[in-house]
Amino acid sequence: MTVETLYVRNPAVAATEIDAETFLVEPETGEVFYLDEVTSALWRFIEEPRRESEIVQAFAEAFPDTGTAQISADIRAALTDMTERDLVVSRASAGP
Repeated sequence: MTVETLYVRNPAVAATEIDAETFLVEPETGEVFYLDEVTSALWRFIEEPRRESEIVQAFAEAFPDTGTAQISADIRAALTDMTERDLVVSRASAGP
């Protein structure tokens, strides 16, 4: 059995969508974060807990002209940043 990390939105974070962009407000600090079109899509996708591999696969299908290695690196960077800012919560999950 392998242990994988699941990512999900922090339910305490307030989100406002304008067109394809999203603005998040971190509740403890009141800091506002701007998400561009791609990170907004990531935010919407992790409404339910998702494994990083699931996220990368979905984005690779959505952006077939971009290499999977680049997508994987970009997703990892975004998830790390969002987790460090308490916008996203991560937890371990037993994988198949």
